Amino acid sequence: MLREGLQRWVAGYEAYRSRRRVDAGHPMHVLLHELLPTALRDLTPDAEQFKFEGSDGQGMITAVPWVAVFHKEITLSAKTGYYIVWLLPEDRRSVILELGLGATQFAVPYGENKKALEAAARAGSKVLSFADPIAKRIFSTDLQTRLKRGELQPLGPGYEHKAYGKAAVLSVAYPVDVLPPDDVLRGDFLQFVRLYERLVDSALMPSVEELVADEVVEATRTGAIEPQILEEREFTPRPPSRERGAGTTTSSGRYSRASKKIGDLGERLVFEYLKRRLTEQGREDLAPQVVWEAAEGRTPGWDITSYCPTTGEKIFVEVKASQGSTINEVILTRNEWLAAQLQKTALLTTAANLADRWPPNWMTSVAIQTDQRRQAAAVNRQPTDHWRQVTDHPRL
Repeated sequence: MLREGLQRWVAGYEAYRSRRRVDAGHPMHVLLHELLPTALRDLTPDAEQFKFEGSDGQGMITAVPWVAVFHKEITLSAKTGYYIVWLLPEDRRSVILELGLGATQFAVPYGENKKALEAAARAGSKVLSFADPIAKRIFSTDLQTRLKRGELQPLGPGYEHKAYGKAAVLSVAYPVDVLPPDDVLRGDFLQFVRLYERLVDSALMPSVEELVADEVVEATRTGAIEPQILEEREFTPRPPSRERGAGTTTSSGRYSRASKKIGDLGERLVFEYLKRRLTEQGREDLAPQVVWEAAEGRTPGWDITSYCPTTGEKIFVEVKASQGSTINEVILTRNEWLAAQLQKTALLTTAANLADRWPPNWMTSVAIQTDQRRQAAAVNRQPTDHWRQVTDHPRL
């Protein structure tokens, strides 16, 4: 079925594309969304660990259709993570089986441009350094002789098509006029699945969050992007999701490395922001006195010591950073909670979208008084003004 499905894909896609708009009732759409994903699912051991999905575009028919296999611990989308994908390039000369990275995640710091493509290629090279030694152990000699390591030429005209090539880790191209027998196609695919599982299980493999965080941190360090707060909003708690999100790793070691990079970047962003706001409000005398406690190696229970621009009173800021687009909950350590109770006011700041959307477009804050009332205040206001109750927040 796999070879037959690929042949139907190659033979009929260009005629289907001439229709311009996606047609859910067309046999080609059914082939990509149902038949080929089902054929791959039927081939895959422990298929419940994976999501099988095909695409012929959204609205308009894409130049480069695909059928992907997503490991649920890594991603549920072609935009993020890394996954196995069958691709039909625009030139229709070959069908490609690829282990590669989602492209959209690397456009976040830079936009859809050359720098983003270079970032995708760098991340692909990092994954290759872990994947290639495993592939050399578990891939057959025959597959290794046909294997392409690293980036490919652009597969189509759009950014995402170029990114498919730039973010390639390992791939095999099958000329459409001489597709190999079904047993070879099945065997190659199952070896890619085995490699994918090994990478997911490896404690040494960087997490998806870490790969993206590396790019955000590097882009900030080199000045390719400039951190800034565009808008401030008061914290609005949201009900936490019931299910573990896609992309969440099961390895606490891998998660903590990624979290530290995002956390450090969030602290740096807020540190610079607080100094800048003091200067803008005429307190050039106080701006140099803002202290990034964590950077100095101190853990008093907050990250940054700043000052109220009107009274000069100290403000203690605990930063919680996330690369997600929303914050469902804020978790305090015992030390942070004790510090919030002992100090007159501790201002807890959450900077969101650090890696998922750049520049971050909002910052939220929570102020806690010694009477343990849970209240919110905007970071650029005096801590006693404009407070709102957030007593329903689950973790404060």
